[in-house]
Amino acid sequence: MKPSLPLEIEVNLSDDVLRSIYAFVPHLPKPKKSQSPKYSFSISPNMERDLRLIQVSTLRGKSEMYLRDLEDFILC
Repeated sequence: MKPSLPLEIEVNLSDDVLRSIYAFVPHLPKPKKSQSPKYSFSISPNMERDLRLIQVSTLRGKSEMYLRDLEDFILC
């Protein structure tokens, strides 16, 4: 689908001029489907599974500082 000119402008222009203008107007890009709407970036299914396991694990024997510097190693 291409964007169109406002109706007030289209009425004042001839069909030949409108055809010439619309020949240069590109189509609107299709919206991309997001596989994982909860993240603003794409991640692999294995990483998503691993993150879920970390979130629900009880960190048996680990201190609360276990994942403290994790954000230093994550590349976005």
